[in-house]
Amino acid sequence: MPRAGGFFAALGPRPDSRPRSARDARAGRVEIRDAREVDLEEIAAIWNHEVLCTDATTDTEPRDQAAQREWLARHTESYPAIVAVAGEDVVAYGSLSPYQLKRAFARTVEDSVYVKRGQRGAGLGSLILAELIRRAGMLGHHSMLARITAKNVASLRLHERHGFHLVGVERECAFKLGGWHDVTIMQRRLDGIRMDLTTGGSE
Repeated sequence: MPRAGGFFAALGPRPDSRPRSARDARAGRVEIRDAREVDLEEIAAIWNHEVLCTDATTDTEPRDQAAQREWLARHTESYPAIVAVAGEDVVAYGSLSPYQLKRAFARTVEDSVYVKRGQRGAGLGSLILAELIRRAGMLGHHSMLARITAKNVASLRLHERHGFHLVGVERECAFKLGGWHDVTIMQRRLDGIRMDLTTGGSE
């Protein structure tokens, strides 16, 4: 057999067959910015895959163009929607939403984070969640919650790394894809974020 460094080395490095957006994400060439109408088709593609094919979300209704525009319209300044863009592709997105519509809960928000299939493992979810935490603190929100299906270990670990703590589990409360799912509730208070922003520190 040819020795390493001989025949195979002479062939040169193997070309990277991954899409350019995947290479950009791995190399850290990612921009985090507000979601725009031009992003909605790609956001919908990410969402609809999770809705139809996974239990990462308990939602069961895919979004068409009109529904996706309504989604963006609901994400006002107080509840932003953001995207991670590598090259020209949306590779992840996230948003803040009201946790409850009752006035007493006005300063408590719920986060959502989704990463495009084939782009996971590059730290994109972490970039999105960190920015959502920063913005939530900047906007004066007091508490941030995440409701995560218990089988979604990657999301549970992601939130734990960003300072979220387990506050409860709703047992077999969601039925999807032929089975019952537990939903884990995690929470992070944002007092420290506001203090850091006021004093010029970081998370």
